[in-house]
Amino acid sequence: MRVLTTLCALALATGLFWGTMLTHPPTSEARPGVSIDTRALTLGAHLQDAGPCDAS
Repeated sequence: MRVLTTLCALALATGLFWGTMLTHPPTSEARPGVSIDTRALTLGAHLQDAGPCDAS
């Protein structure tokens, strides 16, 4: 009897949990970070002052 009660309680809790997840899913509060402006970095680069690179 005790095992049956435990199984019923577990089944009820699982059903309520998934019912809540399906009707009101959690939402993320994360915001996108500030993006890197590659155009400004490229325009502000001083290529004549740069050292040798290993892309040769």
